[in-house]
Amino acid sequence: MATEAETIADLTRRSVSPATVKTKDGREFLVTPEGADVREISDEHSLKVTLPRYIDQTVTLQTQESLIEYVNRFKTAETLLFADISKNSIRATLDYHAPDKAARVAHQAVLTLPFSEEWRLWTDISGKLRPQLEFARFVEENAADIRAPEPAELLEAVRDLQAHRKVNFIKAVRTSSENENFEFQDETKATTRGGLELPTRFKLGLPVYFGEPDTELFAFLRWAIDPERGVLTLGIALHRTEHVRQAVFKQIVSRVEENTECAAVFGTL
Repeated sequence: MATEAETIADLTRRSVSPATVKTKDGREFLVTPEGADVREISDEHSLKVTLPRYIDQTVTLQTQESLIEYVNRFKTAETLLFADISKNSIRATLDYHAPDKAARVAHQAVLTLPFSEEWRLWTDISGKLRPQLEFARFVEENAADIRAPEPAELLEAVRDLQAHRKVNFIKAVRTSSENENFEFQDETKATTRGGLELPTRFKLGLPVYFGEPDTELFAFLRWAIDPERGVLTLGIALHRTEHVRQAVFKQIVSRVEENTECAAVFGTL
């Protein structure tokens, strides 16, 4: 069976007047008398657009709702979700391979979950000791994220910190209520006075990712007293942040999987 090129060449040899030949894929060629060239005239003035045979596109989405909507619009029976827990990202491969047939895997949608502002603030301060006034201001400014102890009780303790900046701290004593009592000596007097009491543990309510509901997280009080200067520095250490982050990420992956009815695997493409 003659190929399209052979057919066009044969017509060229036998043609005595110009003629056009249309191929199966819709292209047109002008055939002129013998000795002349064959010229494609499918879209001489670029008025037509030849559509691609497959979608070659990677889109970046910003919310899980957008990812779900996009996947539901373009998914196939082979669409697969790749969840990369180390990068907080979900990649939907819309045209993934079938068990018995390879595919181009050229159409993808990627969602990288951004951390919430609250999560970023508290994780940034975790493990760092700060001057007592700086620490007190941070707690005061972010008291809305603290679920326990009661905000009013905590703010009162913070204000005590702010009021006792010119004292020499001597030691810390754990109380029966599991609080930390910091004993200090007034700089203007030689007597030791009662201390400042702070909770040793905070319960926080923070969204891990932007737009997500709050997740319960605990923070432990950390402190140090300079034995020579009597200066107190304070901080917090968040408890099992990576465990909490991974658990929330897995919940989001399950939600996307459920709402798109597409299988999800943990890994990278």
